[in-house]
Amino acid sequence: MVKKRWNVGQIALGPEEELRKELDCSGLLARLLVRRGIEGLEEAQRFLHPKLTHLHDPFQLPGMEAAARRIVRAVQTGEKVAIFGDYDVDGVSATCLMCEFFRFIDFPVTYRLPDRLREGYGLSATAVQEFAAAGVSLIVTVDNGSSAVEEVALAAKLGMDVVITDHHQPPDDLPRAVALVNPWLPESVYPFKDLAGVGVAFKVVWALAQRLSKQTKLSQEFRDFLMQSLAFVALGTISDVVPLRDENRVLAKFGLVALEQARQPGLRELVALALDRSPEKHLDASHIGFRIGPRINAVGRLGKAEKAARLLLTQDPQEAASLAAELDRENMRRREIESTIAEEARARVLETVDLERERAIVLVGEGWHSGVIGIVASRLVEEFHRPTLLLSLEGDECKGSARSIPGVDIRGALSKCQEHLLGFGGHEMAAGCRADPAALEQLRHALNASIELAPSEMIPEVRVDELVCLEDLTPETLEELARLAPHGQGNPSPSFGLEGVEVVGKPRVMGAGGKHLAFHVRQDRVVRRAVAFGKGTLFPSVSQTGARVSLLLSPRLSSWQGRSEVELHVRELEVV
Repeated sequence: MVKKRWNVGQIALGPEEELRKELDCSGLLARLLVRRGIEGLEEAQRFLHPKLTHLHDPFQLPGMEAAARRIVRAVQTGEKVAIFGDYDVDGVSATCLMCEFFRFIDFPVTYRLPDRLREGYGLSATAVQEFAAAGVSLIVTVDNGSSAVEEVALAAKLGMDVVITDHHQPPDDLPRAVALVNPWLPESVYPFKDLAGVGVAFKVVWALAQRLSKQTKLSQEFRDFLMQSLAFVALGTISDVVPLRDENRVLAKFGLVALEQARQPGLRELVALALDRSPEKHLDASHIGFRIGPRINAVGRLGKAEKAARLLLTQDPQEAASLAAELDRENMRRREIESTIAEEARARVLETVDLERERAIVLVGEGWHSGVIGIVASRLVEEFHRPTLLLSLEGDECKGSARSIPGVDIRGALSKCQEHLLGFGGHEMAAGCRADPAALEQLRHALNASIELAPSEMIPEVRVDELVCLEDLTPETLEELARLAPHGQGNPSPSFGLEGVEVVGKPRVMGAGGKHLAFHVRQDRVVRRAVAFGKGTLFPSVSQTGARVSLLLSPRLSSWQGRSEVELHVRELEVV
């Protein structure tokens, strides 16, 4: 495990003091707001009290007028419409949101999700030809399509129009669709660029509701539908790790409520699984990120995203229970596959990679599942803090997934290795590629040469919001800090540093194989329980008499028999 450097950034006192007075809040909450880039009173009020009125007009999105006009014409004339989505949570959620809307207005549509293993991402020629053979005249994409130049041209040749709704940054050469709705288009004046694919789909549905009701002020039925559909929006937005700021914060906050109150049997089953079927628990963003999202992603990674869509769309409670159980089993299978690959890859790193000299980890494995190697690459990055490219040897070609560290643009690095690749794509922190097995050694050397950051500079930093004392972490303080939720990208859960506290009582390991560690710490007269997930190997050091530790933690309120107590969830632990 690479030793990490704590980074406690300094903040200007002026904005903190002003917010503390104007909001009548604690200095701790004011400082956390400032650390998140929030300094003015109006911005702070919008952040702490998100409202649906903070959402932007959907017709500000480029291409929305043309998209709404074409889809409404298809509905009014009874054309055959097909929705084409993606296999991840965002794409599945967006697909189901669209399908639910057309079901609500009693207009039948078909949908299709790509097979990740056979087709890969995005609209394919195969899908276009299938739609044409089925008599489709309008294809609506969600969470994809901005780079489908050839596929849209093929659709036009076969007599079909395409409306693209997407959130990925578009290339210079755009497809000639009848409408392209994407906040990142060069001509876009939309106030917020970082919507997820399902967020863009929600805006399209909102615009369609306005056009079909022939007025800006929607009927109560349409308003009720949009509120309920926020359950899908929260699911895709939180899972896609887009910044939970501005509109996304509004959509996530109200969407979590809609998801917890969802009527759809499939959503209810997923929520019940996430909450361990406990009526006393309430849904938060972490349940989507760590429990619901992975179950949906698992079937997509294993090539069966259709099952997730069927679960979200079914109206039969028995079918929902059966499909939810199947997703659960598939997630367990995905974890087993991932664990097997991770163990092999980790062992090979320790045996074959000189971390003091190598700038990147490049490994290939025969039979490694291409749907999960991206997760394994992320795990290796977390442990060794090196940009990592894992490749699966499949016949006469290798498929790779790369993950990076701050300071290394992995897509840019791969672009310098194009002569050794059959293809590549992605962004700064994650990318994919294809390669000839005969070129892998050259690729490894070229990737290392393309990264300028030296191994000695690859020291991971962890963000520390504040150094605190145990007495600062009271139930009242945590209730105040709960106003910062929902947490996610751009608004992480507060992270506090606690230095040199005494371990008291008898620490113990817990979980399968003693993977986790539980203990109590004392500072002055205050004692708190701490749980360090994945730190069970530190038990011998922590259990020594007089042991002192420094902790990087997120505090949680734990309720037991009507009492609320502060529990420390430890992210990093150092014996001092």
